[in-house]
Amino acid sequence: MVDDALRPPSVAPPPTTRILQQGKRQFILAPRRGSQALNAGLRPMSAGAVRAMIGQLPGLEVVRVLRPRRAVSAYSLVADEATEVYVVRIDHDRAELVRQMLPPQLLLEEDAALEYGTPAGLSRPAPTRLASWNHSGGVEVRQIRFRVIGDGEKPLAYVGVSLAGEGFPQEGRTDKRGEVTLPLLTLPGKRARSLFASAPSNYWDVYLTEPELLDGDINVVRLRAIEETLVGFPENFRYGWGQRQMGLDRVPEALTGKGVRIAIVDSGVDTTHFLLRHIRHGVDLTNGADAQTWAHDVVGHGSHCAGIIAAHDESGKTLRGFVPEAEIHVVKVFPGGQFGSLIEALNYCLDLEIDVVNLSLGSVQRSLAVEQKLEEAALQGIACIVAGGNSGGPVLYPASSPYTLAVGAVGRLNEYPDETWDATTVLSSLVAPDGIFSPSFSCIGPEVAVCAPGVAIVSTVPGGFEPQSGTSMAAPHVTGLAALLLAHHPAFLGPLRARTQHRVAALFNTIRSMCVPYGFGPGRAGAGLPRLHGLERILQPGPERRQEFASSFAPSAVSSAPLGATIGGPMVDPLYVQASLVAQAWPVQALLESLRRQYGPV
Repeated sequence: MVDDALRPPSVAPPPTTRILQQGKRQFILAPRRGSQALNAGLRPMSAGAVRAMIGQLPGLEVVRVLRPRRAVSAYSLVADEATEVYVVRIDHDRAELVRQMLPPQLLLEEDAALEYGTPAGLSRPAPTRLASWNHSGGVEVRQIRFRVIGDGEKPLAYVGVSLAGEGFPQEGRTDKRGEVTLPLLTLPGKRARSLFASAPSNYWDVYLTEPELLDGDINVVRLRAIEETLVGFPENFRYGWGQRQMGLDRVPEALTGKGVRIAIVDSGVDTTHFLLRHIRHGVDLTNGADAQTWAHDVVGHGSHCAGIIAAHDESGKTLRGFVPEAEIHVVKVFPGGQFGSLIEALNYCLDLEIDVVNLSLGSVQRSLAVEQKLEEAALQGIACIVAGGNSGGPVLYPASSPYTLAVGAVGRLNEYPDETWDATTVLSSLVAPDGIFSPSFSCIGPEVAVCAPGVAIVSTVPGGFEPQSGTSMAAPHVTGLAALLLAHHPAFLGPLRARTQHRVAALFNTIRSMCVPYGFGPGRAGAGLPRLHGLERILQPGPERRQEFASSFAPSAVSSAPLGATIGGPMVDPLYVQASLVAQAWPVQALLESLRRQYGPV
């Protein structure tokens, strides 16, 4: 026996150290279809073949399968063609191996995040490497106290305050006393770069550059109530400045968009708002396709877009959207929206035969999987209207897709208080004589089709109203206009009523033809700002005039007549000429012809 006293003391094993590593990345695995398969000379795979291939791929975890509810024969090239899109996770070190194992009929791409439109001036800067600074340089860290007050000098709780010095901005929310304390990192003697205070609702934000801040006392920030700046708000606030600029105030109240289906793919819609409670259809794709939680909008972005498009007030005094009686479908993809969410949302729109889709979202990355879904939507007569982006750089995706209508933003001088971020977006070289300007944040590129009001737009949010800016606000103006045309324009009530790519092309071209051009350059404004002025007689024709237009819009003329053949004939309005003869310019037309030649009738 060994004496216990002679035993070596037990030594506990050292604790396991867990080093953080890159986790699994999320991807989209999709079959190549439509023009992508055709242009590559590929015969698409069958659904069974794709499932078999997925079972052979190493380290691949299927998160969910996106299945369209109904087959789309106009887009399918072969029988039993694979239509399912897979959202998968793959170990970061195996992604390239999986890609190399795939046949050319399958594509694998990152399931990139979508943004819903933070203006460029308020987005986070690149991280600053504070650790590499020379500590002897004396970086100052000061504690700055704020009190935010509103109407009647009352303290405002839950106001978001962002203070930018060096590195990332420091952020917080005010307490019940309207107070918050934030650290400010600066070099000695330097001021803060900016201060941004955003109220929950019913107030204008405040944005100050290089504010003079006191260290030992409370810095008071006063927010102005919307009703201080807008006459009659909110009880007698019928049209926002953007709606008036586009001529909605001239349209008879009886033209309400009834019969048109619109999908708002966004952060949900708060249906407890008294102007949005008529909205009854939707799905929450962030919560397992829940049929109820789409009405909970924690962001407020989707509710704002919904108000521009479809706010409905039975009294006829408060804010009216473009089409208050349209059938609105809310497809919630935010927070957390990705390309897979967008594909699932477009499947919903295809299944429910949506007429117009509002996409106030975007990404710096492109997606071939989303692109072929947009192509499919266009073939089925769905018009996708997309915000161009707020980075001030190239147009984001999917606005850059040829199957969508990309919308840039414009503002109008004096529609906002001076101490707002909106005021900083005005560039003197981009102001027109009528006060319309192209804001610095609006993305630029040849893909921009039109521009629309997108600065200081007051609309509905949970709890009240809020002014917001971005191409996210411009796109709903055009979506509402598009729905108004589909519901009440004789061209779209006659032979262009059919849900085909011809109707989408005619709609987009009609919107372009209604534009007032602006000299900001085509990359900023496209064809210009669409306006309804002068179209009242077209949107409400009498029975005789309706019959006259219907007889002159014979299907054969729409699909094949040369442009010159209609000039001087019974069609007297140039708008109708432009609206009917655009199919040859639409990208899906060439696709259909190629499909017919290679695979027969589709």
